[in-house]
Amino acid sequence: MIQNLSFALLITVSFNANAWWDKAHRMVCDEAYKLLSVQAKKFVDPLIKEHGSYGTACLWADWVKNDDRKDTRSWHYINLPDSEQNTYKTSCPENGCLIAAFHEQINILKNPSETFHLRAEALWFIGHFVGDIHQPMHVGYPEDRGGNDHKLKFADGSLTNMHSVWDGQIIEHMDSLFGEEYLLVNVSIKINKFLKNSHSEEIEAWAQESRDIAMLPSIGYRNNELKVVTNEYMESHFKVVQERIALGAIRLSQTLNNMHPRNN
Repeated sequence: MIQNLSFALLITVSFNANAWWDKAHRMVCDEAYKLLSVQAKKFVDPLIKEHGSYGTACLWADWVKNDDRKDTRSWHYINLPDSEQNTYKTSCPENGCLIAAFHEQINILKNPSETFHLRAEALWFIGHFVGDIHQPMHVGYPEDRGGNDHKLKFADGSLTNMHSVWDGQIIEHMDSLFGEEYLLVNVSIKINKFLKNSHSEEIEAWAQESRDIAMLPSIGYRNNELKVVTNEYMESHFKVVQERIALGAIRLSQTLNNMHPRNN
């Protein structure tokens, strides 16, 4: 759990569908892997071997949450009511939340007395959770389950919801216009740009960024303003998606590199 909390909030469960769908999760973890130190890669490689890549390993948390690890469903998000916007002042329900689960898995990964299997799962969870926390709708409202119940229509009348738009439909739309490599090219550019800056190492700060984005008037989430998802909406917010994936990759690599400092 988050330590030294000033007060608790009711954060309800969101049986949200997929977190960033597969493409964004793969990208966060694969791009993070490229930024790992030699020492960090030596630690990570045995733990991801069975999956073939860190990107694939980071999908595992979604595979199991509706099957043999249903207890982890609530670990993929942290929802706050509109009356509370500060992610530093939240507590999780008994079944957990994203911030608490991240800290718990970090502790497992750092602990050499834990089994190889548990430390491998911790590494997979951590990569997935860093992806989740950078998706704005994973820090949404409990009342609408992080935007899952914020019903929307596309211009052609087909139905969707706010969570799905941000989880993958913006990416799918841009893929259809420019090809599947377009996102990776732009994320790579942003990673190189953002690497020049300093970055917070606290997941609470990353969560706050996502919450602040979700509350922006242009998003149309607060007060349920958005009703119809246009092509213009998706295209104008594609930059946000790129930036969140890029920042997730940098911060994930930073988290793992800090556990394994370079030899002098």
